[in-house]
Amino acid sequence: MRPMMARSTRTRKFLKWTLIVLIAVIVAYALGWFYIARTVKARIFTLLQGQGQQNVVVNCEDIGYNGFPAKFGFFCDDLHVRDRTSDSVFDAPQLKAEAPVYSPWSVLATLTGPATLQNDAGMLLRAEWQDFGGKLIYRGGAPRLVSFDFEAVTARFADPQGRQGTLTAEQGQGLVRNDNGDLDVALNLNEAVLRPQNNADALPAVSLNLLATVDGGGALLETDFHPQMLRGKSGIVNQAALAIGESQSMMAVSGRFAFDKDGYLDGRFSFELTGIDGVAQLAALSFPGAAGVINSVTGLVKNFTGGQRTVTLDVRVEHGRAVLGFIPLGKIPPL
Repeated sequence: MRPMMARSTRTRKFLKWTLIVLIAVIVAYALGWFYIARTVKARIFTLLQGQGQQNVVVNCEDIGYNGFPAKFGFFCDDLHVRDRTSDSVFDAPQLKAEAPVYSPWSVLATLTGPATLQNDAGMLLRAEWQDFGGKLIYRGGAPRLVSFDFEAVTARFADPQGRQGTLTAEQGQGLVRNDNGDLDVALNLNEAVLRPQNNADALPAVSLNLLATVDGGGALLETDFHPQMLRGKSGIVNQAALAIGESQSMMAVSGRFAFDKDGYLDGRFSFELTGIDGVAQLAALSFPGAAGVINSVTGLVKNFTGGQRTVTLDVRVEHGRAVLGFIPLGKIPPL
């Protein structure tokens, strides 16, 4: 009888301590989960504010946390971002973000539209979309990769000069990545169409594909980026291709580049043009004030290439001055 009572006592003690340990583990996991979920929110807000910025304020109402126990997530309504320096304001109805338990350093975010961006100077942009999401991958306390993708975007805009229009795009993706100290940049945009309000004719649909690397530029992902930070940097444009509508016109650029300490561009680039008339038409519609210069350059290129539909041209740029063979094309302003 006594051995049975002893075994029963040991069993009760074992169950009691097992329950205590289990409760302690659950409480510790819940506290850790909440801490990491708050970290996910902090990382998103830091990205919106910029690294070390004091002039950007991010507010979001009704902040909540979800996903327990499999995901670390948060959501909030009425996202409001104000840049005091430029007097710009960005508003969106809802922001969501989550990170899986097995990879808490990889954050997926979704923004609900419509969103507006405006400033006191009179610039206004209102955008709607079917899907708009992004991904952040962190290493330590800094992002290693930032990417986005969207589908079916419609953006209506007005600028301080009174110009208005609509920009639509079927699909797009973008990425910047710290790749062992170098900065990789990729951008893809499909079927983008600009429709100026005061012009009955929309510009031809364009698709853009960009792949480039900035040597030693990986640390730029950890800062609040400004173009002047590229001064003294070099890299390569693997491909920058622009395809234009139904005309089957295309322009592709590749080559190494460098910016000197004053921000001027140096490099040698290979331009492949297919259907230069389509490229020239798009440029003239986009920049009507430069139509004369565009037509002159188009004529020079046609004479230079004998009127071939597909041509390859080498363009040299030295201290911002672009030259095609012996033909000066103009000067590119510094960063």
